Amino acid sequence: MNTAFRVGLFVLIISAIAGYLIITFSGKEFGVSTKEYVIYFDAVEGLSQGADVQVKGVKVGRVEKIEFDKGKIKVTIGIRKSIPIYKNAKAYVRTLGLMGDKYIYIDPGTPDAGELAEGGEITNAQVYASTEEAFASVQDIAKKIGKLVDNLNDALGNGNLKEMVENIKILAKHADEMVVENRKGVKQAIDNIVAITDSLRKELPPLIQKIDRIATNLESITGENREDIRELIKNLKETSVALKEKTPKVLDEIGAAAETIKGTVGENREDIKVAIKKIKEASEKLDRILAKIDEGKGTLGKLVNDDSLYENANSGIKEFAKPFAVVNKSQLDIMLYAEKHTGNEDSKAGIAGKFAPSSNSYIYAGLLTNSNGTVTKRKEYTDNSGTREEVERNYGILFDVQYAHRLIDIWKSSLWIRGGLKDSTGAAGADLYLNRNLVVKADLYNFDRKYLKNNKDIDNPQLDIYFQYKMPSYPIFVRLGGSDLLNSDVMGIYIGGGFMFRDNDIKYLLGSMPKP
Repeated sequence: MNTAFRVGLFVLIISAIAGYLIITFSGKEFGVSTKEYVIYFDAVEGLSQGADVQVKGVKVGRVEKIEFDKGKIKVTIGIRKSIPIYKNAKAYVRTLGLMGDKYIYIDPGTPDAGELAEGGEITNAQVYASTEEAFASVQDIAKKIGKLVDNLNDALGNGNLKEMVENIKILAKHADEMVVENRKGVKQAIDNIVAITDSLRKELPPLIQKIDRIATNLESITGENREDIRELIKNLKETSVALKEKTPKVLDEIGAAAETIKGTVGENREDIKVAIKKIKEASEKLDRILAKIDEGKGTLGKLVNDDSLYENANSGIKEFAKPFAVVNKSQLDIMLYAEKHTGNEDSKAGIAGKFAPSSNSYIYAGLLTNSNGTVTKRKEYTDNSGTREEVERNYGILFDVQYAHRLIDIWKSSLWIRGGLKDSTGAAGADLYLNRNLVVKADLYNFDRKYLKNNKDIDNPQLDIYFQYKMPSYPIFVRLGGSDLLNSDVMGIYIGGGFMFRDNDIKYLLGSMPKP
């Protein structure tokens, strides 16, 4: 078993394991039936096709499609058929994991609302603020803090705060003087209430008895001659009875109230003094603090008197937000592949990455092995049979490094050109993207090639033209086309495939890992 075969076998095993993990984390597994629902959002910044769909925190599906529809964003999601979704369900776009990517969180609703039919619309939808909006809010807060500092500076400069402190001092002094001046008057009023109560308690019973006697005498004098006098006497008796029953109770309540007022004033006299003393102390401390702030002492004093601190904070927030914007705009795809060229008998396996910092360019880099290796040294020998040439080959790791740029858009397709290194030799190429998943690719490389396997002479560089197709729902791709098309002796078929983990797959795989 040679080195190239072992490396290729290792890459394919790792690819299979990684593909299984991606498919498992993607929420759409082989053999699992799903149903689709539609959600309309005003905006879905950061959400992409293939993103997770969670129901109450459990991953049950993925975003199948994102498209414009009547001024809104129509998002089609697919979830397992075993998960019930009700008519009062709610949908949210939230942030997932350490990478800050978006996913859809579903609150399924309640059974009493009835189950939502497959293909139906979840009408209650909401998007949480993005990272950029959060930083924009922080910047707004920083501006408001700066405005507050300016207002505080103005207040200190105009003397408004100092005037308020002086008013507090005057109020505290007047409150203290009022309590002292009226203490004797309050005590005298309470004593008067107590004296009145005692007098009424002594004088009212004899008065009531006299009223009773007058009523009796009047009744005996008038006899039965006048009904109005009889009614008057009756009313006087009822009044007397009421006074007998209720007056003592009323007098007791008045006395109790007077005692309560007297006790309350007496008990809280010291508390009132303490409160007034604390108001004075607080006003003096506030006066000292404002004086230090005005002089520029302490953190708050420096913040009030030095505009550079606010400007530095605002500038720092803007700089801190820049890396997040770059991460959101860039794309990264990882490929693990193997390929076979039938004519020149090349067998290759490798790993590569495609990093797109913008929509108009990308960088491709990878490592691979080639069963034929590369020629590293040529030697000529002369013997009895004549002059002959032998070559030495390197069967180690080769590398690809290429830069690609979008050249032109043709209808719904786009043409790209590439240049750099392929199989550790100079190379040029082109890509025609028919759509996101189907690409026609051409590679021209090995310009200084002279020998093939078994030291067979060859004159022209290698030209491969092939189709590459990635399955939309799974991280699997295949390649098929022609190999070494400029050399008729070794012209053959190019066939290959492997796993392609796109930006969203990688981010969601990392985001799904347990957080520390």
